[in-house]
Amino acid sequence: MVHAAYVWVDDDRDLDRAAQRLSKASALAVDTEADSFYHYHHKCCLIQISDGETVYLVDPLALRRLEPLGEVLGAQRIVKVLHAAEQDVLYLRRDFGFHLEPLFDTMIGSQLLGKTGIGLASLLFAYFGVKLDKGSQRDDWSRRPLNERQRAYASEDVRHLIRLRDVLKDELTTLGRLAWAEEEFSLVARRAWEPRVFDPDMFWSIKGARDLPPQEAAVLRELYAMRDRRAREADLSPFRIISDEALLALAKKMPAGSSDLNGVRGLTPLVRRRIGSDVLEAVRAGLLVTEADLPAPPRGRPRKKTSAMQNRLERLREWRKTRAAELGLDPGVLFPQSTLEALAAVGPQALERPGEIPGLRAWRLGLIRLDAHRLLG
Repeated sequence: MVHAAYVWVDDDRDLDRAAQRLSKASALAVDTEADSFYHYHHKCCLIQISDGETVYLVDPLALRRLEPLGEVLGAQRIVKVLHAAEQDVLYLRRDFGFHLEPLFDTMIGSQLLGKTGIGLASLLFAYFGVKLDKGSQRDDWSRRPLNERQRAYASEDVRHLIRLRDVLKDELTTLGRLAWAEEEFSLVARRAWEPRVFDPDMFWSIKGARDLPPQEAAVLRELYAMRDRRAREADLSPFRIISDEALLALAKKMPAGSSDLNGVRGLTPLVRRRIGSDVLEAVRAGLLVTEADLPAPPRGRPRKKTSAMQNRLERLREWRKTRAAELGLDPGVLFPQSTLEALAAVGPQALERPGEIPGLRAWRLGLIRLDAHRLLG
């Protein structure tokens, strides 16, 4: 369906026509919308593509085949332009087998230019005076039909990306940082999808969990696992089964019967009817955990800092602060803290084994090489 602001693509014939047109472009703006806010088994629900003139909204839920689009997006001569590309790249690879290389990530580009507002809305307003409506950001994109407001929202996310790429690329080239950006882009484009695996110990990430006594923590662990199981079965995001706040309150209260579920903040009558028996079963399981098996808060493994390592780290931090100011970059963009700590731990041999240092890209190595002897000695 052709609309003044976009072309809606939901059948094979329209996709073939769109792919033929898009294959002639040298750059394509790409974005996706997913349903992760609503579903446990989340998926890519909409693919937005623009050649700088026409915006195509491709409905992967309606199409039987997407190979024509995959061929276009996989073409090495076409640069794929995205903003905060990582999640889009992973969705398109996992769900459809698409590979988006080469790509240009306008968020990374703006970070390497020292921009303070790196969100797409901030950048489009700063450069072009364009105001984005973010009202549909958390809609359930798996529901059909999409209304006109949702389609307009999705269209605007790619409409201006190519010209944003153009100005950012010019600025990166002027500052001699385009190679930095291209190295980062390549890493994002090749990122592999890691299957979701439930970790029962992630209950510690719930706010307030680390303050619980051990038995209450055991109850919370059982409640957390129960919620994940119910969410997986219902294909709902876990927080739509029961909130973190309610799980914590239940762990503290440790209800023995259904009447004890009353008055728990966040545990509505509907939630009590749906999962009340599961909640009580989880609480009982947590109370049966023996003292030897009670959970203890995980402790990080802080690297034991020798005096030499500490001295190197202090020199590296001071160097980063100075260089970041000179380059107009956020210090964490210039050199992440984890990279500094790894450099300080390895010492003078670090530059001989750069692949072992997390985050030590070639562009960062080039910046620090001249000062490395003084900093790492």
